[in-house]
Amino acid sequence: SLCFRVSGIATFCWMGEQAVVVFGTTNGEEKIKVFTYRPLGLQFRCRMPLVIKHIQAGGQAEELQLQLGWEVRAVGDQPLRGMTYQLACRALLAYVAPLHTVMVIRKAPLDATSVAAFSAKVGVCVQNAEVVPYLRQFGFKAKDARSWEQDIEHPQLRLGLIDGHRKHLKCNHTWYAIIGKMFSGDESLTQQWQVERRLAYIRSLIHDPVKRELGSAYDLYFFASRFASRGRPPGTSAFLASWLAALSLAINVKAISPALVASIMRVMEIPFPDHAAGRTLPGSKPVHVATLNGNGMSPQGEQEKEEEE
Repeated sequence: SLCFRVSGIATFCWMGEQAVVVFGTTNGEEKIKVFTYRPLGLQFRCRMPLVIKHIQAGGQAEELQLQLGWEVRAVGDQPLRGMTYQLACRALLAYVAPLHTVMVIRKAPLDATSVAAFSAKVGVCVQNAEVVPYLRQFGFKAKDARSWEQDIEHPQLRLGLIDGHRKHLKCNHTWYAIIGKMFSGDESLTQQWQVERRLAYIRSLIHDPVKRELGSAYDLYFFASRFASRGRPPGTSAFLASWLAALSLAINVKAISPALVASIMRVMEIPFPDHAAGRTLPGSKPVHVATLNGNGMSPQGEQEKEEEE
């Protein structure tokens, strides 16, 4: 059983792989460090030897007390001496690939008692002048608030619903746990996170603006994915999961404006790359993780008896 502690608040454990990496320190000593999850929270200079040039604050490398200037001498039982920079990077990436990936888990904003209060809390509104620099931090390339750079690929976004829904003791509303994944074309840079949202927040701050902006083109992307109805109908989770998958596709093909994508990212509290440095933030009770399909994440298929916004 492998365990790690986050900010002195909570300990998370699982059975999993380990990656033993041998480092050479700046005073010539050797240090053996055992990594138990990804990302490692390290950046190296782009030449041999692989020397640490940046340690992510709050990441696993910081927890293991690594230092700037240390060099990677071996991964497992494989020395890196004599390798080119490209081969050394491949060896390191292949060696740590089996490690468990840790995601950022956001706490449910239970103190936001209305759509307006929630919007203000997470800062949903993004000013036009802020859209391009905001999106650039995630690798998205926009010309301006209304148009994308068409010849440049941006990261792929997947939004899906975790199986089930829940109520918190301090709140009478139903909360839906949503998993997000954002990755580059080769998935070498991947972020995962989890948020909890009320259906009312998703409808007012994402569904309604998307429908207004797309107009008659809305049905091109959502013809097979009806949004969840108001009230308490059975099957709300399934409708929501299907709609989020269609939304992911519409974002990925650049059908939605940069300004609205930036707003959606705020609603979903997508962590900045620097914030997803291998730490899981304490949230609510664990839930089953959804499976990932071609367009988004799909729930495992729980039968719902009663749901509310």
